[in-house]
Amino acid sequence: MTLLVDVLTRVSVVAPPNVVLPPLVGAAPGSLNMFVAVVGGPGSGKGIASAAAAQLMPDIRGAVTTQPASGEGLAAIYANRVPIPEEEGGHKGETRIHCVTPRALLSIEEIGALGGASSRQGSTVLPTLCSAWSGEPLGAFNKMESNRLTVPAHAYRLGLTVGVQPAAASTLFDGVGTGLPQRFLWAETIDLQAPEHRPDRPAGSLPCDLSAIPCDPQPNTLDAIYQAGTIRGALGYTTIELGFPDEAYRESDMRRLAVLHGAGVQPLDSHAMQVKAKVSALLALMDGRMTVSVEDWQLAGQIMDESTRVRDRCLELMHSEMQRQKADYIADSDEARAQAESRKLETAKRSVLSQLERHDPGHEGIKGYDISRMLGRNGKSAYDAIEALYEAGELDMILDGDRTSNKMWALSS
Repeated sequence: MTLLVDVLTRVSVVAPPNVVLPPLVGAAPGSLNMFVAVVGGPGSGKGIASAAAAQLMPDIRGAVTTQPASGEGLAAIYANRVPIPEEEGGHKGETRIHCVTPRALLSIEEIGALGGASSRQGSTVLPTLCSAWSGEPLGAFNKMESNRLTVPAHAYRLGLTVGVQPAAASTLFDGVGTGLPQRFLWAETIDLQAPEHRPDRPAGSLPCDLSAIPCDPQPNTLDAIYQAGTIRGALGYTTIELGFPDEAYRESDMRRLAVLHGAGVQPLDSHAMQVKAKVSALLALMDGRMTVSVEDWQLAGQIMDESTRVRDRCLELMHSEMQRQKADYIADSDEARAQAESRKLETAKRSVLSQLERHDPGHEGIKGYDISRMLGRNGKSAYDAIEALYEAGELDMILDGDRTSNKMWALSS
């Protein structure tokens, strides 16, 4: 499963940005941008699957491979601004937007890195990733055109793979309100059906017929699209919709109708239909088809079932680890409190012995409340210290009373 989702992500990156999903959900076309979360502990093989996927499918049409650092940085992957040549009417310092690349494959080996980037004050990386998954515009439409760096909707392709240790998975699950974890296809490195003996290494690359996948728009066309998007927010080019079977539309309509009728939807499943549509489309593209078959749709459903199982298991492990850490914290706090009380008692005992030695050399006895007063800030522990010293045989009770404070105490003879 881990290798499969890594390959699907690479297929997604190869697809031109103007190849889109039909509006199965809502009225707008969907993006093929794919997010994958691979669950596993340290050294469990998350990177091995990614390396194997790269060997099976080495050609990803020159996609930029990097790691996201900020929301603004995502737009900068795809676009920059270049001077307008004088022969084209440009003036000094005047620039226009340029498409650097239409595709990128981002990889985050450990989810903690994404958590670190998102925790910075003013960070927009998580909401920007949510927008990118849907193929929405990226970047900020600044008032100053010279500072404007935007990427139009469906004019870029983004694949993202994230390694997730269950103990650190809160970076994703804490973003349920933003819709981030719902956008991932989940897989895990554990494979209980792995053979005892290593299988033979496959020869060559993955037998995918990618020739049916359309080519990218020409670079000058992409530049024009980006410039038009910067000025008007419009694409200015035609998208190509993948074909889907009637079964997909019926299932999508049924789920949407259930929501409209008030049926509760598990928050983590709120984007399940869109993820399933992406998976089925990528399966078709792997087979050299621009039309999703019923078999593709059904197979995508099985993949989604496994994804849900892995996600829920990861959530369970995360909660277990959080409870263990909380229990350890409470135990450590109790132990620290007990050690502090023990040290305080020992200090009070030494003070009691010192005061009696100084003020009662004849062993005639001093009232407990007077001893407490002599101890100053340690006075609250005086009575416990006196009782402990008496039990240890280091003090004698000269005069009995109803309370420790009313009794008279002296150093043992």
